Amino acid sequence: MLEDFTQFHDADHKIKLVDEDDRRSEGRASGRKLGFDLPLVSIIITNYNYGRFLIEAVDSALAQTYPRIECIIVDDASTDESEVILATIRRRNPQVEIISHRANQGQTAAFGTGFAASSGEYVVFLDADDILLPTFVETHIFVHFSLRTAVGFTSSDMLQSTKGGVVRTSWIAFGDFIASGRGLRKERLRPFGLSSGLWPFEEAPLNDIESRIHFIDAHDWENWVSAPTSGNCFRRDALTLFLGGRTSMDLRFHGDTYLNKGVRLVSGVALIDAPLTIYRIHGGNGYAGHAELCGVHSADPMKAFRAEYAAWRAVVDRLIDEVDALAVRLGSDRYVSALLCLQKSYAAHPDFEQYESLARYIETRLAARAEAMRLCLGADGFEELSRRIRRARKGQIASKRRAPRPWTRPMAEFCLTFGRLLSLPELVKLGDQLWHF
Repeated sequence: MLEDFTQFHDADHKIKLVDEDDRRSEGRASGRKLGFDLPLVSIIITNYNYGRFLIEAVDSALAQTYPRIECIIVDDASTDESEVILATIRRRNPQVEIISHRANQGQTAAFGTGFAASSGEYVVFLDADDILLPTFVETHIFVHFSLRTAVGFTSSDMLQSTKGGVVRTSWIAFGDFIASGRGLRKERLRPFGLSSGLWPFEEAPLNDIESRIHFIDAHDWENWVSAPTSGNCFRRDALTLFLGGRTSMDLRFHGDTYLNKGVRLVSGVALIDAPLTIYRIHGGNGYAGHAELCGVHSADPMKAFRAEYAAWRAVVDRLIDEVDALAVRLGSDRYVSALLCLQKSYAAHPDFEQYESLARYIETRLAARAEAMRLCLGADGFEELSRRIRRARKGQIASKRRAPRPWTRPMAEFCLTFGRLLSLPELVKLGDQLWHF
């Protein structure tokens, strides 16, 4: 799967200009007539002062083996050489749409701009300093087509590169989740048939898909597990729940955390145990400072804490501010369950002296939007939600003060391992429950 990586190998300080014929990969699917159209996939490249990496990012998007791609670049008012590089891209690749913000608005706004301009049924947000491997889109769409449970997005592992070479082949949080055995649900998979008349490739990108896909269900909120921005492929209709609408998104940074957390909360995610993206570490990243090393922080941990804090609040705000639309689309029961999940999960996030405590945040927002909430949920429904939120907060305060039980994780891993080995679904379920205990 990684045999084509060498075409992207280059020193960080160089810009690789390739010939037009090399830039446009015909893809393995060309020449075979399809019974139906495959879904269009929008690759939205967001850029701020990463001009020196832009051409390689665009090349990787256009070199996808999957045949139906649209590429959109959103430049967030860069002040480096990006304008010159964008002119080169515009001349060499007229099919690439380029949108430029007049003023810097931040990552989340750039996501929104690109999303509004796109038309793909699936959407990939690619940071301009990252690179997609050639089979990225093909593999993600194959997995989406093979799922019996239609999740909001799929997330694949990432290579970590410094100075033009690969240092790591897995993301630690992602890898730890996979290694734990959690989320394996073979009954939710039906590998998409190559003889269906729709799939244009002669071979499947993942022959062992049943052992490569791990699920995280909706209404499950835990620490960061899925890949950062460039490792994910979203369903468009899942993104509409969290981008656009009447509510302005006051979240300049951590847009990937917000979307990953929010979409996972309401629709779940499928993790793909295969590295399909190159995460470039160059000294100017928004998060990572160096390739991951066990026992050593790869970035300032306060950045991660603040990202979790900001994303949690942003998801709460979105659910409450857009209650009239979301309560209908999700259904009242699932909408209430999502808010309860958020309230129960707040204990996983630290409080900062300079920021408002999360403990009562949902209650405060519910009170501020009480009239709209009552109209959508009914007076009785709103009062029941408020009561359950208060009860959940008190329970989480008590659990936050309680010392962790050191035996739960080893016991959970024992149950998960032997439950899968002996095909005992009840034992696997017990392992999942112990992991969250």
